[in-house]
Formats: sequence, C-alpha cells, structure tokens
Amino acid sequence: MLALLEVRGVRVVFGGIVALDDLSFEVEPGQVCALIGPNGAGKTTLFNCVSRVYTPASGTIRFVERDLLAMAPHEVAAAGVARTFQNLALFPTLTVLENVMCGAHCESFAGPLRAAFRLGTAREERRLRNDARRLLDRLSLGAYAHRLAAGLPYGTLKRIEIARALASAPRLLMLDEPAAGLTHAEVDELATTVRGLRDEFDLTVVLVEHHMGMVMGISDNVVVLDLGRKIAEGTPAEVSRNERVIAAYLGADA
Repeated sequence: MLALLEVRGVRVVFGGIVALDDLSFEVEPGQVCALIGPNGAGKTTLFNCVSRVYTPASGTIRFVERDLLAMAPHEVAAAGVARTFQNLALFPTLTVLENVMCGAHCESFAGPLRAAFRLGTAREERRLRNDARRLLDRLSLGAYAHRLAAGLPYGTLKRIEIARALASAPRLLMLDEPAAGLTHAEVDELATTVRGLRDEFDLTVVLVEHHMGMVMGISDNVVVLDLGRKIAEGTPAEVSRNERVIAAYLGADA
C-alpha cells in the first residue's frame, strides 16, 4: 500500500544538539501510528517538521507523494494535514464555536481581505458555522458552543482542539499528547473517540502520547524514539516486547 506520510532520513540540529538523527518511517492510509519515547526524544520536533514550523537540516517528508518541505505552513494545512499542540493553542477570548471555525480557514474560499471587510462572505460564514456546530455536537461539546474558551475544564479544551483540527477536513490528523492532564475516564473516552473519528472521517492519525494504555490500545503501528533516533518499530505487541524499548522507555532493565 502506498504510504500516506513518508519520512526519510530526517535530521534536525539545534546548535550542538541533534534533535532528530536520520529518522525514517512510513504511515499507511487509515492507520493510527503512535510516536513514543522519553521526553526530549524528538517526537514533537518531528510534528513541527511535518507542519513546517521547523526545517530539517536534511531528509525528506512526503505526504501523498507531495514534498511537504517545499510548502509553507498554510499550504501544508490546505494539503490535508492538521494538528493539535502539546500546549493548548486556543483563543481564550473567542467562543468555542469561533475557535472551531478558525480551523476551517484553509478550506474557506474567503481570503483575509474579503473576510476582514466581510465582502460577500455571509453565506460562507453560515456554512462554516454550521459545520463547526456539527463537529462540536459530534464531540459532545455542543453545550459549550457559545461560551468563551477561557476557564473551561482542561479535558474539554483538549476536545475543542481536536474539533478545530477536524474543521480543516484533513486526511492526516496529528495529535500531540492529547491525553496529557486527563483523568483515567477521560483517557478511555478519548481513545474511543480517536478510533471513532478515524473511521467516521476516513482519517490517518499520528499520535504522540505518553499514556501507554491508550497507545497500546488504539495504535496499529508504533515508532519508538530515543535521543532523536528510531530504536524500534512495529505493532504494539512487538514493541512492548522489545528489550531496547523496555530499557529506554518502559522503565525496566533490558
């Protein structure tokens, strides 16, 4: 099967620190692929390369055979790649509905100038509002639609970020530690939600997560990083038995 996302030989260096060292892996369409590893292993750095926050020193990243490293960040989003962030990146003074509508900017026909002066954008705004409301309802967030994002529970804000990412109608959804700070019940609910959204919206998901129960429960493929290098890759069962993974990340002696 042709890979949806192909990472080949990616190297990222910050000063004298090698954040990613010759990283290569592929993600097939429809997979949930997890990136795991200790803090500082390079997981979020890879996300930032895919979304064009960082430019690697070498290597290639291709999405549906298109060179992502030749694109600007907004072009990556328009190509069908969406992400959430390790630290919440919502607009606290906007309503929940408005935050989700912001996620659809890359697939809206209204450019910045037309939107600023509201030139013929009323119909488009209604469409975006209706689409955003449907996403909120799908994620059990409809009751929060007209509340400001500021002050809402952390678990709720995490789901709002996912709704905003989905508003761009992506093919690839990248989730950066979506379970961080959630209760056990919320993590279980999130795991079910991610699998359900994958199937409902025909998504491919790349997940950075430290919650091993969630990773092992929903992932089709797991890529393990340590100090910027890939040390293992395989199914959850295969990775959980790998001695290098156990030593580097799962906390037992190899």
